[in-house]
Amino acid sequence: MTPVSTPVITPAPVTEEIRGVWIAFYEYKKAGLKNKSEAVFRKNADKLFKRIKENGCNAVFFHVRAFDDAIWPSENFKFSSYMGKKTPNYDPLAILVESAHKYGLKFHAWMNPYRITQKKIYDPAKRSTTSRIALAVREVIDNYPVDGIHFDDYFYPGSGHKQYKKYASLSNKQKKANVNKMVKTIYGKIKAQNPNLLFGISPAGNVEYCESLGADVKTWMKGPGYLDYIAPQIYWSNSYRVGGKTVRMFDNRFVKWKRLNKAGIPMYIGLALYRGGMRDASDRGWRKSKTIIANQINKIRKSEKTYGYILFSYESLYKKTCRYEVKNMLAQIAKIKVRKVKTDGVTRFKTTVWPARLGQTVMWNSSNPAVVSITNKGRIRVKQNGIVKLTVKKAGRKVSLKINTEDL
Repeated sequence: MTPVSTPVITPAPVTEEIRGVWIAFYEYKKAGLKNKSEAVFRKNADKLFKRIKENGCNAVFFHVRAFDDAIWPSENFKFSSYMGKKTPNYDPLAILVESAHKYGLKFHAWMNPYRITQKKIYDPAKRSTTSRIALAVREVIDNYPVDGIHFDDYFYPGSGHKQYKKYASLSNKQKKANVNKMVKTIYGKIKAQNPNLLFGISPAGNVEYCESLGADVKTWMKGPGYLDYIAPQIYWSNSYRVGGKTVRMFDNRFVKWKRLNKAGIPMYIGLALYRGGMRDASDRGWRKSKTIIANQINKIRKSEKTYGYILFSYESLYKKTCRYEVKNMLAQIAKIKVRKVKTDGVTRFKTTVWPARLGQTVMWNSSNPAVVSITNKGRIRVKQNGIVKLTVKKAGRKVSLKINTEDL
């Protein structure tokens, strides 16, 4: 039998910034997605994605397989107990993808490849393990118009895991070889099905720790054939304490990931919004500052090889301790659009504030009210001929317009 070669697709140039958010399995219930009728599920899914859109996001990374289970009707995988006691008489994943797309959000199906329970994983060395992962991927990409398949940072178990000793005798090289076979296989199957469907992984932000789990991030970023993008979880501030000294941990690891990205694989940065306001003896920045996420987004936007961010996680957008981080994050990405409208001979300037969660109330002022005055609703009044500058402000942003009264 002639072996079938794995398709290798060079990742397409990124044309749009990714502003994503993870929605984890334990967030289903609060989002109103557990044990619901189809009508209620649809209503709550719409509410969920509408709120995400209002926070300036354009992509969701939704947990569809957390523990060798499924949030879609399947003959091969048990239905997720976090979404319901049994498979409902409707298809939750179909509704979720449809609703996300309705709000202009890309839908990436997030899967844990190896995890069975919190204490048990499938053996990454076994072909049957890769086959089972591939089966779950195939069920999703064959039946749902998802925009991508997304794996997270759980590979071989770490030192605190119940099964750590079982695999402790394996070298990092062996672990990486086993995981690489799986990653390359899944990549090939996805590309054979649809070359435009994205496959990405979000590894831990500590490269050495990644490698100890078998995540061969250096190889994945050396060339095509493994991933379409990588999203390292750089979950630190720049006030991290090590040996009595303060270390700029976010900056250091951000620079390291970019340096290792030899092939220029599109990179999105996982950001720890959930840590906003958190007391942490080691990472003191989260308690001291309210602008960490905003500053990190600013650095991502100014950097080459990085094309966006993914926030962990949805609940943090509305968590009380994170409210200042969220407020400053929204201000960081804010935009104001202005257009002139004329109704019944009355001219006004209509504004649209983005993200919508900031609200649409703005403040206008005129450089010379004696010539033209303007209300905060954008209604203008020409008092005499001349040229003025009208400025609208919101969330630290402003847009100015030079106006000649003869053009009004």
